Amino acid sequence: MNEGAARPRGRGLRHFRTLAGSALIALAFSAIFLPASAGAHSYTLGDIAVGHLWSPPPTASAEGLAVYGPIAVLNREAPAHQIVGVSSTIAGKVRFRSAKDGTEQWPSTLVLAPGRPLSLAPWGIHIWLSDIDRAPSAGDSFDLTLDFGKSGTLTVKVVVETATGH
Repeated sequence: MNEGAARPRGRGLRHFRTLAGSALIALAFSAIFLPASAGAHSYTLGDIAVGHLWSPPPTASAEGLAVYGPIAVLNREAPAHQIVGVSSTIAGKVRFRSAKDGTEQWPSTLVLAPGRPLSLAPWGIHIWLSDIDRAPSAGDSFDLTLDFGKSGTLTVKVVVETATGH
């Protein structure tokens, strides 16, 4: 082959990327959804698992507070579940928020399909708190209650921390 000619990318590189991606997902699942004794901020409600939820410290001009979580919620078995509401001890109003194509959207429920993780991220769906009683600082935590409708409710701790660890 001519040294200056482009080399076609083979299945080897694609296979490596697929394996690496699968390994990262498996590592994230095992870190987040280990039994409660092994993971500091993991919670379960039946076949629903909720991983570590966190919030960045608010800025002085912030109108609200976001809550994120990498692979935050997972429905491990059928049937599908829904998160029909969310509340917090520090906010008067808590809802789901997403921004798509520059437009904010405020879905009223989130569907948890079996085996499909739900990540809460700045560029996707996340939880938004407004009418905050007291602005938390880095190192603080607060309670957040997730309402899964017929499946029940689950109260989790949200840790206020910088995004550099995530």
